[in-house]
Formats: sequence, C-alpha cells, structure tokens
Amino acid sequence: MKIKLITDIEINSVKDLPKLKTLVEANNLDKPNFSEIARNLGVDRRTVKKYYIGADKKERKKKKSVIDDYYEIIKELLSDESSQMFYYKDHLFRYLQREHGLKCTRNNFNYYILKHEEFANYFKPKGNSNSIKTETELGKQAQFDWKEKIKFRFRNSEEIIINVGSLVLSASRQKVWLIYLSTSLDCVVDFLANAFETIGGVPKELVIDNATTMMLKARTELSDGTVNPKFQQFADDYGFKVVPCIKGRPQTKAKVENPMKIIDEIMTYNGVLDNIEQLHEKLEQITNEANTRICQSTGIPPILMYKKEREHLFPLPQEKICSSYKLSSIKVNVNTNALFSYKKKMYSVPSTLIGKKVTIKIIENNLHVYYNKKLITVHEIMENKKITYTEQHHLDMLKQTFRKHDGVEEYAIQHLRELEKFNEQLSNIT
Repeated sequence: MKIKLITDIEINSVKDLPKLKTLVEANNLDKPNFSEIARNLGVDRRTVKKYYIGADKKERKKKKSVIDDYYEIIKELLSDESSQMFYYKDHLFRYLQREHGLKCTRNNFNYYILKHEEFANYFKPKGNSNSIKTETELGKQAQFDWKEKIKFRFRNSEEIIINVGSLVLSASRQKVWLIYLSTSLDCVVDFLANAFETIGGVPKELVIDNATTMMLKARTELSDGTVNPKFQQFADDYGFKVVPCIKGRPQTKAKVENPMKIIDEIMTYNGVLDNIEQLHEKLEQITNEANTRICQSTGIPPILMYKKEREHLFPLPQEKICSSYKLSSIKVNVNTNALFSYKKKMYSVPSTLIGKKVTIKIIENNLHVYYNKKLITVHEIMENKKITYTEQHHLDMLKQTFRKHDGVEEYAIQHLRELEKFNEQLSNIT
C-alpha cells in the first residue's frame, strides 16, 4: 500500500505556524529558521516563535472587585423574598451608597450587574418615546404633576397609598417633592403654595396636565380647554399663567415626567421603614441628592443653576394670600403620653415629640400631623374612639416605660387590645 504524505506547507501568516510545527514533529525534522520566517512575514522573530510553539495564553488572575463584598447584599435585595423594589440599576446603586457605604463608579456598578446574569435579569429595559427637546429661559416656567397611588408597606406590614407632589423648575431642573395622601384641589394648591415658598418665588408660567382637579375640560389640539375657576383664581393671586399640556401628550411636560423614576427610589425602602416620618425623611434625602447630581441636559447640578434662576422668579404674594391657600391648620401640644387632643379625642405621635407643639391639617376625614413642616403621621378622624394609638407609637411608649423588661412587644399587643376594648365600651356609654 502506498500512502501519499504532505511534506510541504505554505506559510502566509503567523496563524499557519502551528500547522508547520505539527508537520515538523510528525516527520522528525529540524526546527525551522524563525528569523527567516519573520523576515518573510514582516514580523518580529519572537512573534514567530510564540505562534510556532503555540503556548497557551497565561490565564489572568481575576481581579477582585470592590463590589464583590456586596454580592450577598445585592442577591438578597433582588430576591423574590425581598419586599424592596428597585426599578432601575441607578436606584440600587444609590441605595447601596446611601445605606451600605458602597464606593465605586456608576459605570463599574452597571458593568458588574450586567456581568452577573442573575442580577441583570432583574432589570428589564424600558423603551422611551420620542419627543422634541425644548429649553426655557431662567424663571419662565415650572412643571407640576403627581406621582400617584404608590402602594407602600411599613415594617409592621401596615400599608398606605401615597402620592408625591412634584414641582420642577424647567431651566435649572430644581425639584420639590412632597408626600400627600390625597390629590384633591385643596392638596394641589397647598403643595404649590408650599413649593413656591420653598423655591423662594413664582415662575411666569406653570405647565400642568389635564387632571379634573385643575381642568374642567381637557386641552386638545382643537380646544384650549377650561381651567377650574378655583385653580385659575389661585394662579391669578400668585401671578403665573396656567399652561395645560395637550391631552395625550405627557412629553409636553417631560421635565417633570422624566424625574418620576427617581421618586420610585422610595420603593427601595418598602417594608423596611417604621413610619411615615421616616418615609418623609428618605424622600427628602432622595430629593436633595437629585438636586445636587449633575444634570445630563445642562451639565450643571440643579442646585447651582437654581441659585441663578431664583433671581428671575416673581416674588411671592402677601403672607395673607399664601396662608389662605394652605390647608387649614391647628397647633396643639403633645402630652406626656405622646398624645394630642382634637375635638376631645386623643391621637398619638412619636414619643420624641412629647412636650412639643405639632401642626394638624385636616384633609378630608384625616388628621395630617406635621412637625417642622414634615409629615409625621396620619390619623383617621374617629367619632367613637376616645384614644387612638398607632401600633408603632404605642410600642415606643411602652419600651420607654419598661426599658429593663423583656417581652415588651407581646405586652404591647395585649395592652393595645385592652385599649380597643375600653374604647368600644366607652362609645356604648357615650
């Protein structure tokens, strides 16, 4: 049997050198002249030798990322068992910075998340609708909207529905965000009155949507719409022009719509806060962070540009006018039981407010309790209940009373039941 062997090979590039090595070793030939091959291919002799030998590339030792220390924390936060919600990678990034001291760049963090499939799958890409980018001069415009019906749960499993009022100055992007439990017209003008006070002036025009609280008839491409007379009176008293956006075109007020995803960061605390006071503090922190970060559109942090824009705002109207649009309020004292009185009924506040004055605002059938302009708690007005404690306020008071005793939580549940029974018996008598 005759076997025809291939004893020559054409070398056109360094990639052909492994084949040459196989041929040389199979036929027990002398090693080739690396220098001559290098001259023919126009490369360095060492490059020829490296490709001829075909040594495996040294496996680089993986460098440990600073984010690796947070792997288990991230895994727990993004798990199905976690009540906390992270709508965007940025929300998770800022939460870890704020609450766990993470120190890395946002780009490195995004790369780390995308590199780990179990984390990347948590975040779903969201498409953006196209719109024309517009800018306005300093002091000319602000945009208002609600982030509505956010379902939030506290640590004790109590759930509330909150709304966040949002005012954004169009030029500087300075933001004011406040929590309300209602979106009624009274709450709209109360929010705007307080927001204008916060920014220290009034813009020349206010862009709004077509919510029925402000617009009796929506603005369309063919109609200017009809502004609610009460809201128009508010605008006249403050001196700004009402500019409703065209129905079905939310991008008209993109400057207030786009930051709404930042407000969603409040859900990163879902199930881990104790009360609405802590919720308010976290929103305030998120607001301040948003106002100090560099704005992509302007390249300047909103807080810096706002200092200049403030000079172009209209002055606030007289205090008497401002007060008339704020929700009616009452100042009351908090007694040693962390209770205040309203219409001969007692309602609780955190024990830290004992001996201090709090402000009550009556909204619909609820008492909104404020301290230093911060919403502390909300109570439903009770006609047949003498004393109303929230579970958290009640537990805090008992912990102060029985500091050196164990089992305070169990006793608190029993004591609260007895208090409820007392209220029921008292209502039957009165």
